[in-house]
Amino acid sequence: MTNPHHACDDFHSTSESRRRSFLDTPLSRRQVIGRGIGAGIAIYAAKAMPFMRILEAAEAQAAVAPAAPILVTVFLPGGCDLLDTIVPSNQFGRYADLRPGLKVDPLALGSTGLGVNPHLGDGLNGGVKGLFEAGKVGLLPGIDYANPDLSHFHSRHFWETGLITQSSATGWLGRWLDHVGSKDNPLQGLSMDASLSPVMRSGSSPVAAVSSPDDAQFWIPGMWGDAFDYAMETWAQIASARPYAPGPAAAYAGARQAKSVADILAPYVKDDKTGTDPLAGSVTYPEGDLADKLKALAGLLSLPLGTRAVTVDADGDFDTHDNQAGDLGDGLSKVSGALASFQADIEARGLGDRVITLVWSEFGRRPQQNESGGTDHGAGGVAWVQGTRVRSGVLSDYPDLNRLDREDNLAVTVDFRRVYASLLEQWLGTDATAVIPNAGALGRLQLIA
Repeated sequence: MTNPHHACDDFHSTSESRRRSFLDTPLSRRQVIGRGIGAGIAIYAAKAMPFMRILEAAEAQAAVAPAAPILVTVFLPGGCDLLDTIVPSNQFGRYADLRPGLKVDPLALGSTGLGVNPHLGDGLNGGVKGLFEAGKVGLLPGIDYANPDLSHFHSRHFWETGLITQSSATGWLGRWLDHVGSKDNPLQGLSMDASLSPVMRSGSSPVAAVSSPDDAQFWIPGMWGDAFDYAMETWAQIASARPYAPGPAAAYAGARQAKSVADILAPYVKDDKTGTDPLAGSVTYPEGDLADKLKALAGLLSLPLGTRAVTVDADGDFDTHDNQAGDLGDGLSKVSGALASFQADIEARGLGDRVITLVWSEFGRRPQQNESGGTDHGAGGVAWVQGTRVRSGVLSDYPDLNRLDREDNLAVTVDFRRVYASLLEQWLGTDATAVIPNAGALGRLQLIA
């Protein structure tokens, strides 16, 4: 397989480790519970449940709280650069000195003293810039953690778990579902991918990896018709077994539940012959993997599945050690177009007041450009919250370009765990100390209007 990332070895190895399949390495029982085996296999914690019980649990969870808030997180892989994404127009002279060959001519954001990369104006209704002007975006410049080590692997792990530790841990949204979620509904927590996001990894509550109803269905390369039907019958017989050993029991439980989720979503599979999509809405999306995932997600959120938390990975490459002007612009254009359509879609479906999206990346870039037309790993990144209920504007201090840290990186102005704690309490209605250790010492940002 050709490596799609031309960036640093750290980013390549981190990305590859996330894509590694179920069969690549021997797994313990806990790992069997927490990982999947390709398209069509949902990821679970906890015990196996029959099809009707999962469906009933999803419908019951939706019925009990039909207006329950939903949090969607969108990850920009590679370390998205703050300075060329949210441009410090009020420090433009210093910015231009640091980035003589990279500086962009930004689109102004009102009277904030900031601008945005022109590609954040791409998409429906002016893209992310249009959402900001409509009061639906809260920017979080300078976000990171204290003394960042600038490793893709470590930083992603910290953001995914909400813990500054290299030890294995459950994801911060997985722990939230362990605390408040259903023990019977795997559709409450979704990774819009073929494998489970570490953010959603739970200890006891079931969650699922489903990139779309189509991809949730079972398939075997090179097999179709009667042969495929016979294979599925055999699968059902195997999955009905009840082995006693912990490892096989966990694997069989996952197999049964995966088939159940596939069956639940089967009525919503797009018909390739007619083009009919049961989940299609009225909003047009641009082309691209992120847009496809968000389009499928908007449709899923319109169903009574009890979904409360979702993770989505963007398909851009934000590890811009070289050719930053081209690669960053392309990536931001895809993100802007997809997010703008998603926001319009959920509003058109009557879900606008229920969904908030958090966009994040594992770290920022160094303020000074390198000799390859790019930037290297740095501190003080970029994130934002998006939705009709967010507090709009610039919600954290923009780093002072004349006051770099001792490593000549941007100063961190807000800890990402502070943002997590604020979302947990202000949006999800949960005491943050139940999910984020020492959350009381982190302070809070007002993120919800």
